[in-house]
Amino acid sequence: MAVGVNAYQQHRQRQELERRQKIARHRHTYDESETLIANAGAFPVGRGLVYTLHARARDSLKQLVEVDPKNQRYKDRLQEYEDVMRTMKADDTTLVNEQFTLPDSDKQIITMIQSLKKLRAVLKKEHARGRVDAKTFNEEDRRLEFCQLRITVESLKRRGQSALQSNLTGSARQYYEKALSTLNNQSYSNEYIVEHKRQVEQTLEEITSSLRETNSRDAAERAKQVDELDELFQPKKKW
Repeated sequence: MAVGVNAYQQHRQRQELERRQKIARHRHTYDESETLIANAGAFPVGRGLVYTLHARARDSLKQLVEVDPKNQRYKDRLQEYEDVMRTMKADDTTLVNEQFTLPDSDKQIITMIQSLKKLRAVLKKEHARGRVDAKTFNEEDRRLEFCQLRITVESLKRRGQSALQSNLTGSARQYYEKALSTLNNQSYSNEYIVEHKRQVEQTLEEITSSLRETNSRDAAERAKQVDELDELFQPKKKW
């Protein structure tokens, strides 16, 4: 009897451990989806992607309700998601936000890049599961990729401009060269890429010209100093 009771207790413990692991896994997916839904509003992405994120959160809540049926909070949130999703469409291609502005803080920029990477990863995963069709996946992934490009290029240009204002011409040139390299490495072209390549190339020309003038002045100054030293230390004339 003792052996049987011990085996039963171990079985119940394993069941409880598995239940907690499932709750933790589904809760992580749910929390991540809610965060991505909130962050998606900052980017020019399609409403179909936001629908996909809602569906992901809803499905996680369904699993949570199944594993933890006594938790009323999960049931209430699930109902809220189902109500919201009735007003949404999976194939809605209109943009959530047509404007995109680079934040002032580097910390905010890093957060935006992390959000974009997570959005692309989730989109790819949902596409692999068959929840997102190929057309929607390609369109939304291009939008997210373009957002990453804009953040990278505009933050590099901003740092380059700040370096110029601080008379750190060499550092400024490195920032602008990296921005130009990023633009040149794109496999496609559009008005944004063409215009920003033109701006970056123009600034690099100005930086090169400025450095050339500075080097020329420095060389002339050094030559003048050498002449003065030669004159100072040349043999004295006898009168």
